[in-house]
Amino acid sequence: MLKILIVDDEKDICFLISEILKDEKYLTFSAINSSEAISHFNQYNPDLVILDVWLSNSKLDGIEILKEFKKINNNVPVIIISGHGTVDLAVSSIKNGAYDFLEKPFNSDKLVILVKRAIESSRLIDENKNLKELVSPDINLVGKSNFINQTKKNIVNFSKSNSRLLIEGSFGVGKKLIANKIHQNSKYKNKIPIYIDFATLNESNLQVLFSEDIKNLNDNLFIRSNMNTLILSNIDQIPLKFQKQFLFFIENTDFFNSSNILLDQKIITISEKNLKDEIDNGNFLFRLYERIKVDHLKCPSLSERVPDILPILNYYISKFNSRKMELVFSNSAISKLEMFDWPGNVAQLVNYIEKTVILNQSSNDRLVLDIDNLALEMGDYSKDQIATNNYDLSLKDARMEFEKEYLLSQIKRFNGNITKVSEFTGMERTALYRKLKSLNISVK
Repeated sequence: MLKILIVDDEKDICFLISEILKDEKYLTFSAINSSEAISHFNQYNPDLVILDVWLSNSKLDGIEILKEFKKINNNVPVIIISGHGTVDLAVSSIKNGAYDFLEKPFNSDKLVILVKRAIESSRLIDENKNLKELVSPDINLVGKSNFINQTKKNIVNFSKSNSRLLIEGSFGVGKKLIANKIHQNSKYKNKIPIYIDFATLNESNLQVLFSEDIKNLNDNLFIRSNMNTLILSNIDQIPLKFQKQFLFFIENTDFFNSSNILLDQKIITISEKNLKDEIDNGNFLFRLYERIKVDHLKCPSLSERVPDILPILNYYISKFNSRKMELVFSNSAISKLEMFDWPGNVAQLVNYIEKTVILNQSSNDRLVLDIDNLALEMGDYSKDQIATNNYDLSLKDARMEFEKEYLLSQIKRFNGNITKVSEFTGMERTALYRKLKSLNISVK
């Protein structure tokens, strides 16, 4: 809800302007002298001020009050009004930081237009200052797995409604990217989404976000994100007392109606932890969990969606390869990459690709990366490496051990698709099934 402070020594003028602005859904406050004006400015933190120059029974005149306002908060636009307008007065107002000058008597439509322009101008300035921090690069959701294909459909469906969505998954699986894609397909796509990471906030920050005080009303989590998408990362890290406040606002959406505010927003919460486990451990409210997961999306790790690895690899090679040199991976290198566990998920793979591109800049038009010159040392992380140090085993047992490790790696690589394993290994399907059975490998 946008708040406007009206300063005029004539109460009738204050009432008239207030009624005009209330019709436009603004929240208004009035002051008749400099003491009240400065007090209200500090108390209510307005989004705009309408200030009369000539004030009777006031310690400071309008220009002096304007200077005080600018000392307190230079970002709040001020419209100067006067019944004795002169060119010199208008120029003096603008020089001292006023947004514009309006002479009495003024047309109500002209006032409303000027108010909207002043607030919009202030918003644009604030948005431009924070644009680099708030806007994520335009990255595509890449992959061929069933998860990616289904998620692309879900993004379209999720973006059509304001149902609250919970996205769960370990670090680096792409939760924030999915949330941004939902916003970009929603009715709020022309706005910058409100993104808040609870892992970075202290108690005083949280108190402001859940404030019910009029002065901090615009800092309230729900007011800030009204008519927009609200993306809340690390939702599991909110202390219980603030979880209760969060739950209160969700369950009492009409709370702000008294301030003439109707909430309309898309709320997306993100968690690296399994919230059901957090509920069992007493760290998260079950009722809040039920409220934020009207829709639910669980993101699997990259090792569970091997078909995505090669498309992601090619996509980011193209993105990072500024020299446009052809950089390709050999089949053996791709096999190793697909069998790697990627404990850091997509984020680790993207970092790996960037490092690989940087370390292999060449004057050649084409460079093939083989298994021996991969930029990542994988030995400490991969759980599915082919065993090579079985010297204490008999030849028969060592061969069986090798075959088991090899086939398990290929099954994982092709996400359990036996047809693809058969094609890659060159084994006929019936023979492959017999081999798996002899090695006590369950296809499931």
